[in-house]
Amino acid sequence: MNPLFRSPYLSLLFWLLSLSLCFSGATFLATAQEVPNLGASYQQQAIEISKVLRCPMATNQTLFESQAPIAHELKGQIFSLLEQGYKRDEILDFMVQRYGEKIRYQPEFKPATLALWLGPLVLLVVGLGLGFAVLKHRPQVPKE
Repeated sequence: MNPLFRSPYLSLLFWLLSLSLCFSGATFLATAQEVPNLGASYQQQAIEISKVLRCPMATNQTLFESQAPIAHELKGQIFSLLEQGYKRDEILDFMVQRYGEKIRYQPEFKPATLALWLGPLVLLVVGLGLGFAVLKHRPQVPKE
């Protein structure tokens, strides 16, 4: 018998402590293996959301593409909102409410954004019309 455990109470305490450490380690490993799977799905969702939002600092870049400090903060905020249970549409609405409609990389089609969606088409039609009008009314050069 080991001289440290002469008392049966110390021996019992030692065995109970050993068993509790074994079981707590097994539980920790079981939960530690589950968390990365959830984190990966949150990470994938956060990436998809950051691809449809515009970076407030970088010109013509999504949050996913931007390396600006505010982009890193917003990506972290998206991830934390996902962990809190927010859905994709709720996060987009939250960002629009906080930063305005300009945060969307492609704004929704509604009366307030009608010029953004139809403006380029109208300019193209007007430009083509002016080009044809100029070509049609150009003076004819007589052939020699």
